[in-house]
Amino acid sequence: MITIKWTASGYAYRMGELRPGHGQYIDRLYQFAHVPEDLYGCPHIMTRGDDKMLPEDQPCFSIETDGPCEVYVLYPDKQPVLPGWLEAYQRVRKNVTRMDSHPDTLKGYFSLYRRCFQAGEILFYGSSPLAMLAEDWYVETTGTNYCMYSVCVRESRTAAM
Repeated sequence: MITIKWTASGYAYRMGELRPGHGQYIDRLYQFAHVPEDLYGCPHIMTRGDDKMLPEDQPCFSIETDGPCEVYVLYPDKQPVLPGWLEAYQRVRKNVTRMDSHPDTLKGYFSLYRRCFQAGEILFYGSSPLAMLAEDWYVETTGTNYCMYSVCVRESRTAAM
């Protein structure tokens, strides 16, 4: 079982399912198109698109799991810089797309980053890399045309730190 413990923004993230036609965010109508077969139907934490400006070095939200799991962060391919906290995750050769995906701009394309955890609380940090927040155009436009990440979780019998 997965429980969303808290969010920095105070908005209640929701649980969904990672499958085509299901929503990605609590405050947007974006829907998934392609989902890797082995993650189809996994619990998905619907984050808030407007939380994308939270800096990478600040906590964003946390979940709690009652057993070992594999956590997948769906991070937007369009973002030219990855947040430092994602270095603890392994990039896997899987992607998720949304129904509004555009290959020429990378809109709606998400790479998957995986990390195994034991049961307990898991903390996620802000989506915006400090390098991007140092760019005036990025801050002035509040990251227009960039996306917040979301997360899916798959139960695991052998998860390890």
